[in-house]
Amino acid sequence: MKNKIEVIKNETLSETIYKTVLSNGLEVYICIKAGFTKKIGMFGTKYGSINNDFIDISSGKRVDMPDGISHFLEHKLFEKEGDNSLDLFSKEGISANAYTSFDHTVYFFETINKFRKGLEMLIELVKTPYFTVENVKKEQGIIGQEISMYENDPNFNVYFNTLRAMYINHPIRIDIAGTIDSISKIDKDILYTCYNTFYNSNNMFIVVIGDVDVSDTISIIEDKFKLYKKNIKSDKVIKFRVNEPNNILQKKIEKDMGLYMPQISIGYKLLPIEKDEIIKREVISDIISEMYFSKSSKFYEIEYNKGAVSDDIDFIYEGTNDFSHIIISTTSPKPDMIQNDIFNYIDEIKNKEIDANLFKNTKRRKIGENIVESENLNNSYRRIIDSILHESQLYYDIEILNNIAIKDIKDFLNILDYTKAVISIVK
Repeated sequence: MKNKIEVIKNETLSETIYKTVLSNGLEVYICIKAGFTKKIGMFGTKYGSINNDFIDISSGKRVDMPDGISHFLEHKLFEKEGDNSLDLFSKEGISANAYTSFDHTVYFFETINKFRKGLEMLIELVKTPYFTVENVKKEQGIIGQEISMYENDPNFNVYFNTLRAMYINHPIRIDIAGTIDSISKIDKDILYTCYNTFYNSNNMFIVVIGDVDVSDTISIIEDKFKLYKKNIKSDKVIKFRVNEPNNILQKKIEKDMGLYMPQISIGYKLLPIEKDEIIKREVISDIISEMYFSKSSKFYEIEYNKGAVSDDIDFIYEGTNDFSHIIISTTSPKPDMIQNDIFNYIDEIKNKEIDANLFKNTKRRKIGENIVESENLNNSYRRIIDSILHESQLYYDIEILNNIAIKDIKDFLNILDYTKAVISIVK
């Protein structure tokens, strides 16, 4: 085989990933899951809702695009002349879909016995854009309805109001789908500009999970790509970061939506970090969540008995090299009480010694969960995509988990600063 293939094995998960870079710059990752019947194929681009300020790869000029365009583009790629790609996948008995996040977009399929067909159709889907004045206008109406629907969703409101309170200039404040006003500015020329820039092979990746032949899979990808013209250029994409201050915009946002059970979210704004450190924060946050906020924690028991919580307390880290924060969220009939209790509790665990046995048992449990969850193909592809986006080494999360120490937990807790904390409540 012409392509140089890197083999990455992980003994803990009994898993092997084969990585190669094709001559056109496309990264390909194949995770072998021997004996599994289901196969997943994913075709992604490092392009999400926060990437509106960049160099147009066709003209070489810096451009600033309307909010929501990456999500709009995801929708439009499914529409072809005379056909809808989702219908074509369905006729073959193949499940397909896509998603757009803050920093990437992924198109994917799942199948049991039509892997070759699914992979070929996936590449064709992404490589054959079809934008017209008419279908763009039609999509503006469809996505406009989607935006309106989210505006009436309490979960959406409590989450994005947390981001809007934390961030001052950063586009993470804006719904991934954009706004009614921003999507009205999108036309087919803008879509082609974004497509040609971000959907070039140097900015994209293919991930395959399942019991497949590595050599055959790479050949299918190469053969299918030969059918399509190269993008105008295959240069590295140049994106610009917004100037985001370290301070928060406002301490508290409240919205009354007539809920029977109020929702509350507390956000801690953190300084952005890069590469492996992002993965490390994710692992540490997962351990803190289990130790201090899960239903087995002393804090949850106390708050539940006080009637301050009625559901799980989520403690989640989100971050790229462009933003970083912790969000703690729950539903509560007493939102003022639970917010004060959480802030006091964070201060308490920051200032007291960490229970060594609790840490040891939590770490052991998380290692066991990783092994069990390796049976879920979704966890395998998430790990690979995280390593691609953060430019971190594969299986670094496993390495970090095995070597994490009490000091790492303590150090992370100490960066949670009340002056950088915000509160979002939907009543």
